[in-house]
Amino acid sequence: MSIKGIRDAIKTGLKTIDKLEAYDNAPDNINPPCAFPIPKDGTYDFTAGNCYELGFEILLLLGRQGDIEEVQEKLDDYLAPTGSRSIKAALEAADYGSHADTVRVSGFRDYGGIVFNGIVYIGVKFDMYALV
Repeated sequence: MSIKGIRDAIKTGLKTIDKLEAYDNAPDNINPPCAFPIPKDGTYDFTAGNCYELGFEILLLLGRQGDIEEVQEKLDDYLAPTGSRSIKAALEAADYGSHADTVRVSGFRDYGGIVFNGIVYIGVKFDMYALV
């Protein structure tokens, strides 16, 4: 198990979504639409079997070019629980190998304007948990 291995699997899973740039870490410069994981928390001894739960925030950012309604409609496509543009489906179908036993995306939050590196994007944050 390694956090880097999980981040790499997240990137690989996100790359299955057409026209979505995926990173395994928060990059200095981005090319939206893009997504990347940020480790947010961890729980040791999660179960009696000494499992370890890692929480990740998956940040999805879209550029603000064009009509704001069109940008929001594009963002909405990523929120679906299933389908070819679903962040949840892509992350839960990814191959985590020996780095995680189970992965689940529990929801999303903070839909709207998100500042990254001093630039305002339209985006959303997904909460993902890996049990290792």
